[in-house]
Order: sequence, then structure tokens, then C-alpha cells
Amino acid sequence: MFDIEPIGTVHTPIETSREAPSQGLKDEIEGTIEIDPAYEQALQGIEAGDEIVVVWFADEADRSLLELDKVPGRGVFNSRSPARPNPIVITPCTVTEVSGTEIGVRGVDMIDGSPVLDLKSTLHRDLNQA
Repeated sequence: MFDIEPIGTVHTPIETSREAPSQGLKDEIEGTIEIDPAYEQALQGIEAGDEIVVVWFADEADRSLLELDKVPGRGVFNSRSPARPNPIVITPCTVTEVSGTEIGVRGVDMIDGSPVLDLKSTLHRDLNQA
């Protein structure tokens, strides 16, 4: 198979999945992504105001759910729900500040302490820099 190791952890005021907004962009909840110091060089160029995509693992999600309980007849692969066989989630966020290996972000929907797998610039930003 393959191995995936978190690159960091997200810290948010969200303590349970019930408290999390359905989409981070619907709320202005702020948090901090703490990146492992081994990856600090990979943060070069990320600045306040940037839009990034946070790839994270919903380690507390229900991995047995295949059909959405709130929407009968709709499977989890037809949703953005973190409850799914492999709860890898993406959340677009706005960077509010960068300080060393800590990135302040707005638009979070992750539970406090969730592992961060990757950060990506938005496709729009990548196309503008090409």
C-alpha cells in the first residue's frame, strides 16, 4: 500500500463534529495550522491573504457510513461529508498570518487537533503564477 504521515496539526475552537460548520467557508471561524519544523522550507511564499486548500484527516469520522443519514438516497461519495471509508478532507481557507511554522487561517471546519496531511495553493493562484 502506501504510507501517509501528517505534516502538522490544526488547532481550532471546534471540539466536536456537531460544532463544525458544514463548510468552513460558510463561517469565519479561525484556527492555526502548526506545521512540523521539518517542513518549514515548504511554506516559502505563503502570505496573509492567500487562499490555500488544507488537506486533513478526519480521524474521528464514522468510516462505516456509506449513505448520508440526513439525505436518504445520497451516498457519501456524492458529498463533502468527512464520514466516509477514507476520511480525507479538503477545506479551502484564507491565510490570516504566517509566523515561522504556524499559519493562521480563516474558514476552518476541522475538529481541534486534526492531523494535516498537506497544504496546496488554489488552482486559481497556480494559473496566475504560470
